[in-house]
This record gives sequence, C-alpha cells and structure tokens, in this order.
Amino acid sequence: MNSKEKVLIHKGMDLVKRMQYENALEVFDRLLELNPEIAEAWNNRGVALFGMGRVDDALESYDRALALDPSNLEALRNRGFVLRSAGRLEEALQCYGMVLSLGGDAFDHESAAAVLAGLGQLEEARDELMRAIEIARVDRFENELAVLQDLIEQKAGASPQGKE
Repeated sequence: MNSKEKVLIHKGMDLVKRMQYENALEVFDRLLELNPEIAEAWNNRGVALFGMGRVDDALESYDRALALDPSNLEALRNRGFVLRSAGRLEEALQCYGMVLSLGGDAFDHESAAAVLAGLGQLEEARDELMRAIEIARVDRFENELAVLQDLIEQKAGASPQGKE
C-alpha cells in the first residue's frame, strides 16, 4: 500500500469513528477505484456500510476482503458480528470458528459463546467462555459464565426427570 492509499484508509476510518459513514464510504470507494486489491479497504468499507444499516452490502465487502486475504481476522470478526446482529447465527458461528482456528483471542471465544448461547447450545457456550477465561481473566467473562451456569441449571431443573 502506498502513502496515498494509507492516508485514504486513515481518513476513512477517522470518518467511521465520527459516525460519518456516508463520507467514509465515499473515501473507501475512491481508494478502491485506485486499487481494488486492498483487503483492509474492503473491510473498512464493510464497517461503513454496516454503520449505514446496509447489512448485505457490508457482507459483500467483507467477502471481497476475505477473497483477497482469507486469513484477515478483522474481516472475519466483522463478518461474524454482522451475521450475529442479523440473526444469522449458524453463519456467524462458522466465522468465529474460522477466527479461532486462525489464532483468535479471548474476545473471539466470548463472541463464539454468545452465538452458541443464542443457538441454545448452553454447555458449548460455557466451554467457550471457560476458554476465554483461560486466556484472559476479564470480569465480564466471569459474570457471563455465572449467568450461563444459572441458565444451564434452570434448563436441567425444567427437564423432565426419569420416572421411577
């Protein structure tokens, strides 16, 4: 990436941080006209599009970023987040699985746990949170684990017991 391209990336992300998504999109589109081979620009374009509520367009941008760089963790994370936000939990789980297979961090385990919980897979969600805690002791993880454990216990108590 040359210096002009780097300046445009930074300008676009500054606009995203200020929630000026339409202006950011214009910057990223201008950059991609100059060089459509910059995965970071496609990823950031997806962030701007998601900020504008254009979920399908955001997903297309993340897909373009991943076509250029299949191990781009930020594009995978963003794609997973957008899918999760759209209620497409199975697809989101696949994204987080890919992130984790590429060396994701504790927060990626937490994201996978949230998706698993949303799918009703509470024990698997608990296991992911425990992995997150092994990597990083974060109070939020401990609190989420306690909530999950309560839900698992409630579910077990509500299950029909074997008759004697």
